Amino acid sequence: MSLSENKQKMRRGELYYAFTSELIAERARCKHACVRYNTVGEAPRRQLTQMWRE
Repeated sequence: MSLSENKQKMRRGELYYAFTSELIAERARCKHACVRYNTVGEAPRRQLTQMWRE
């Protein structure tokens, strides 16, 4: 899978356009994953580890 030009620039620390559909979708996915992880409550370490990797 090749990275988009904007994503490559982002990873190199260069200026890039942050509002491409790809980057917006990735931020939304990350936000959802963080909310799930932070609201799981008491959970076994194995489940937390699996959630972190996702």
